[in-house]
Amino acid sequence: MNETECEDLIKSVKWTEPSNLISLAILEFINVLVIGGNLLVIAAVFCSNKLRSVTNFFIVNLAVADLLVGLAVLPFSATWEVFKVWIFGDVWCRIWLAVDVWMCTASILNLCAISLDRYVAVTRPVTYPSIMSTKRAKSLIAGIWVLSFVICFPPLVGWKDQKMPFGMDDTTLVSSSKFDLKETQRETERETATATATATATATGTGTTSTLALPCPWKCELTNDRGYVLYSALGSFYIPMFVMLFFYWRIYRAAVRTTRAINQGFKTTKALNILNNNNNSNNNEF
Repeated sequence: MNETECEDLIKSVKWTEPSNLISLAILEFINVLVIGGNLLVIAAVFCSNKLRSVTNFFIVNLAVADLLVGLAVLPFSATWEVFKVWIFGDVWCRIWLAVDVWMCTASILNLCAISLDRYVAVTRPVTYPSIMSTKRAKSLIAGIWVLSFVICFPPLVGWKDQKMPFGMDDTTLVSSSKFDLKETQRETERETATATATATATATGTGTTSTLALPCPWKCELTNDRGYVLYSALGSFYIPMFVMLFFYWRIYRAAVRTTRAINQGFKTTKALNILNNNNNSNNNEF
């Protein structure tokens, strides 16, 4: 995006458009429901001793993650989605993106923990209390938050794509397959020189100036670096998805086996009752 497009972006925003205001109001109302619902879940568990089980610890942790999404992510996301501009500054943009990935990943990993807890409870009901103790549950919850932070942290320390300065589009990049290396270097130098931002930094008292290349301040998007996209997608979605599918598939298999055993037990009991009744009838006849 060049400088002109960036300026046109903020100028073209229709702040008082009724449809935009209605959309923003609906999104904020949904956000209020998210906050209120998760607060009720947390309050219910903390106010009732009967609900303070290991399983509910994971549910409360899930509610905390979703609550933080509602408080720190969704209000700003609503404005960004409706008006398509970011008005909260570059520093908060980076924090907001990191918190978004962190909380959403924690929420998904909590679902994995719940599936693990249910799997142990269904397949090992007798030893479940000793396997999934309160101490182990708390350690698992702490691990969820640490792992989620590891996934969201890399962009904050430099693992991100370089933002294109004003005036430099993807079309300015010259393919080396069409030109030789020297021609590519000359083209790149000319286009970079003409595409540099007009902002200048003047040294006090020296009269010297230096030209700066700045990104568009009205955009706030997560890095498109392929390495990080693959890294975060695997850690935040695909691996947790396969983990949950595995555990719920095993739970289903265990439930099927239990149902068959129960049905077989009923059939055996029924057959024994019929046999006993026949024997009693024969004895009575004699």
